[in-house]
Amino acid sequence: MKTRPSKPASKPLEIALGNVSVRIVPEQNVVNGATYERFTLIYFEGNERIRRRFSDLAKAKAEADLIVTKLANRDGEVLKLSPADRAIYTQSVDLLRDLQAKLRAPDSIPLNYAVKEYADARRLLPACVSLKQVVDDYLVRHNQVREEKLVPDAVNEFIAAKEQAGRGDRHLRDLRCRLARFAAAFSLPVAQLTGPMLQTYLDDLDMAARSKLNTFKHIRTLIRWCVRRKYAPRDLLDELDGIEKPEAKPSPTLVFTPAELREILDATLTVRPDLVPAMVICAFCGLRTAEVLRLDWSEVRFEQGLVEVTAAKAKTATRRVVALSDAARAWLAPYVRSEGPVSPVTGENRLHDAVVAALRDCRAARKAKLPFRWKRNGLRHAFCSYRLSVTQDLNRVALEAGNSPAMIHAHYKELVPAADALAWFNTLPPENPASGKVIPLPALAA
Repeated sequence: MKTRPSKPASKPLEIALGNVSVRIVPEQNVVNGATYERFTLIYFEGNERIRRRFSDLAKAKAEADLIVTKLANRDGEVLKLSPADRAIYTQSVDLLRDLQAKLRAPDSIPLNYAVKEYADARRLLPACVSLKQVVDDYLVRHNQVREEKLVPDAVNEFIAAKEQAGRGDRHLRDLRCRLARFAAAFSLPVAQLTGPMLQTYLDDLDMAARSKLNTFKHIRTLIRWCVRRKYAPRDLLDELDGIEKPEAKPSPTLVFTPAELREILDATLTVRPDLVPAMVICAFCGLRTAEVLRLDWSEVRFEQGLVEVTAAKAKTATRRVVALSDAARAWLAPYVRSEGPVSPVTGENRLHDAVVAALRDCRAARKAKLPFRWKRNGLRHAFCSYRLSVTQDLNRVALEAGNSPAMIHAHYKELVPAADALAWFNTLPPENPASGKVIPLPALAA
């Protein structure tokens, strides 16, 4: 390998490593009247003083680096290198010197450190994977990342975006609760998350399978949002697909009977009449409790015989319209207003507690022995079940309930007898003179 002649040094150079040093002394050599620069490398091997001359400074430095390294390691035998070994060493030093210039590193990169770093990295890789492949993969992943964002910062920004989008209070509370725990577990950039990290986090959560699935759903939504914001590479989505999720056993679909509905409506009418409209719309229109809590009287089109669930207030962010049955209209007639919240209380638990308290008072007045058993989402489940029994139309019930036909078929088909379905939608107010009679339901029979 040819080396370009270097400019001669004006004074001796000392190259040291640890307690060992060698010197390069610049000299002038006159041959046939012409003056040439030469460099003498001086070092001690044991008690012997050795002098070696070079016509080029770069070659003298390369040899000095080799000698001082080997002397520092107290390996005198390596000074007896073959010409091939010396060529390999010189080439390696030149490569490191070029890298040093590219990185603009102030200090030289020792050859032994470079070899150690390579060996440590290579030891961690499978035999069929090269170090360059790993680096290429790293560059592909990080070229997709526009900005480095720590997980806690990404979580805060994600929740702020959902608040700005007008998501419901209940949804936001759930996001904060589940993602705050996730943010506390990962104080690193989102781009450094991996599938195995997320799998370990999910497996170590001390909660039921259903809660784990709900937590994973929020984490997946967060990561997809981060990918869109260029905080994480798209490959992370593929790793999400490979995570083994716990298998949650489906909870039983509990529905209220027509007799229980009668007791609920009579109790609220007696003790808390302001709760009647919310219970009626849950029972006869199938709205989710959270949707009823957000419902305004301006969205109850009484004269048109329908209830509008706007996209902003629907769980699925999709607008839908539900018809008011004759029973629903009969119960709502005394309460209809032009505007204002339908429910007098906020919070799903508060609404249920108020209804259960009314039932408890009524049962205590009758000296009933057993308390009323509240069924979570029982009114909505009952609406879907009884409505499907009456219409036998999966798509129609799915549209009214804001759900998919597959979910309606899986959870509500053939769940209740047809007689109970007719009795449910004919549960009328006590003061209605037609109470107890089967009345026509145009909205159901259409």
